[in-house]
Amino acid sequence: MRGVALKAVQELLGHATIDMTMRYAHLSPDVKRDAVHVLDTPSPARVHTGHMTPETPAAGTLC
Repeated sequence: MRGVALKAVQELLGHATIDMTMRYAHLSPDVKRDAVHVLDTPSPARVHTGHMTPETPAAGTLC
């Protein structure tokens, strides 16, 4: 699963504010379930180092 930064979505859609983008960024129950699964499943890199890794989704992303 790969995320898309909300700021990128805002710019691509031509929204003046991130608030307008958020108005249309509704999450379905499946997306929420998948997000919980990702957060509950530790990646090997995070387990060993405790740091964010390139494959760790950034905050404010849509998947």
